[in-house]
Amino acid sequence: MISMPSNMPLHDNQLIFLAAASIIALACFWFVFHYLKRARLIEDTPTSKIRSAAQGYVEIVGAVFPVKNKTLVSPLSGKDCVWYSYKIQRYQRSGKSSHWTTIEEGTSNQRFAIRDNTDACIIQPEAAEVMTSHSRTWYGNTPRPDQVDNRNILLRALNTRRYRYIEKYIYVHDVIYALGFFSTSGGGRNIPNHHQMTGQVIREWKKNYKDILNRFDRDKNGEIDLQEWEAVREAAKLEAEKRRQALTQLPSMNTLGRTSDKRHPFILSTFSQKTLAKKFRRYAFFNLAGVAASTAVIAAYLLNVQEYMAMALLQ
Repeated sequence: MISMPSNMPLHDNQLIFLAAASIIALACFWFVFHYLKRARLIEDTPTSKIRSAAQGYVEIVGAVFPVKNKTLVSPLSGKDCVWYSYKIQRYQRSGKSSHWTTIEEGTSNQRFAIRDNTDACIIQPEAAEVMTSHSRTWYGNTPRPDQVDNRNILLRALNTRRYRYIEKYIYVHDVIYALGFFSTSGGGRNIPNHHQMTGQVIREWKKNYKDILNRFDRDKNGEIDLQEWEAVREAAKLEAEKRRQALTQLPSMNTLGRTSDKRHPFILSTFSQKTLAKKFRRYAFFNLAGVAASTAVIAAYLLNVQEYMAMALLQ
């Protein structure tokens, strides 16, 4: 039990301690449900084949390959990959305490693709929650691992762990689990009807009125009369039909990216669906333990306060 001097009232620092413990308990409680929701969502969402996936929030699994054979090179270790995140941290000591401070970090947003046995899909990784089994952590004595330290050997030996470098990767041919907003364009999908496309063409032409005059002002009076506007509309109809035909010839392209609904996370992972759900349940359990520990500390502290008050009344 936490002891308290019998002649000491509840001070501000003790109130701060109780407030901090309460905040920790509430935060852990929130994360319990947060991670459980993630686990249930992953377990309850069926895996779709890319070719037959519905438009909207779906789960797909496929092997990674680069778009147009453009791979990335990670900035710290120089590894070939399709996605990376990195972090550079500096070891700092202040009195008796020490900690690692992040001085530089970054994440790639270049598109890559995955393919299952039916079709391929472009992944737009911006804002994704990425969980990967490929990571590396190492240490050095310069702000970046590729820099040369010109100090003498003794100083280098004393500071070999001053910096920590962390990188995570997704490699070509990795099989990844992806949960996000799926959409398909091209292949005759979502093409404006003839009336809509005609209006679009006319609006574009109006932005350059001089060109309309050069093409359709037959009497050269500097104005487009009703008869000439009819010729503009007929020409726009022909142009609209050409554009619609061109759009129908475009190949279909599937993409997966983030959603606008906060209840639907965008997740990319090299872990399987089953493993990923287990990880989120494990995180929920750890936070539940945090709730229990914080609550126990608060209860012990309040019980100690109650005993102190009781002793004070008896005196």
